[in-house]
Amino acid sequence: MKKIKLFLVKFLFFIIGNLPFSIIYLISNFLSFVVHNLVGYRVEVVENNLKSSNLNLSQSQIKALKNKFYSHFCDIYLEMIKLDYLTNKEIKDRFKVLNPEIANNFFSNGKSVILMVSHYGGYEWCTTLNNYFEHQVAAIYTPLKDKELEKLTLKSRKKHGIELISRYNALDKIRNLENSGKKYMYGFMADQSPQIRKINYWSKFLGVEVPVFTGAERMAKELNIPVIFAKMSKIDRGKYEMKLELITENPNSVKDFGITEKYLRLVENQIHENPDFYFWTHNRFKHRKTN
Repeated sequence: MKKIKLFLVKFLFFIIGNLPFSIIYLISNFLSFVVHNLVGYRVEVVENNLKSSNLNLSQSQIKALKNKFYSHFCDIYLEMIKLDYLTNKEIKDRFKVLNPEIANNFFSNGKSVILMVSHYGGYEWCTTLNNYFEHQVAAIYTPLKDKELEKLTLKSRKKHGIELISRYNALDKIRNLENSGKKYMYGFMADQSPQIRKINYWSKFLGVEVPVFTGAERMAKELNIPVIFAKMSKIDRGKYEMKLELITENPNSVKDFGITEKYLRLVENQIHENPDFYFWTHNRFKHRKTN
């Protein structure tokens, strides 16, 4: 049964991957209606996130934002499949990194960098970042429970040259890579909700006090790696831009949790500019503090 399921998934991916973008977005329009209005996928989570945040949206604004979000949500997953079938030239026509020199200058000076990204805009296009930087790109990811689907996902995300590091052994792996002498760009997405532990660091995110990931900051400080934020913008369907902003060149000169706080504020600013393209299906406030 698993083999049949995997075959069908691969066949479906093959079909989607070979369709023109114009047809893909017609499919996305239909899927958006089904996922949002018929299936109601995570609608309650999306509404709760929007109402809990400090975006201060009216009910009519929430309704309009949900429609735009679910359209973007379906676009992203179909684009993720299509990416496997695009050439490097086609990718660069649709995804621009505006100032790669901010990271490449560190490579020239013999330093790795940590790139902090959020679940915003075309974040799945980050699997193609090896086309833009002199560093070898290695992304931290969460392994899937379904091992067959895990293999398929890893193969897809590695197609354009990035390496993948499980978050469960990320620190040891990155220590070893740093000792190898090769310079890396380590990609972190740190805007999801971590598991509750006694040592959680709490901060306000969109006005709600929640636990936040601090792994990127801890690694930056231990290994003295500069930290850069990647701001994603959606220009049009299937067209994105990334602009880099230096958070710190010297992590140990920043007070504890200062890097994490700067990252959170940059993500918030991005969301406030245009909240349509944040990934609202994540239950970001499930561990919120209550008075």
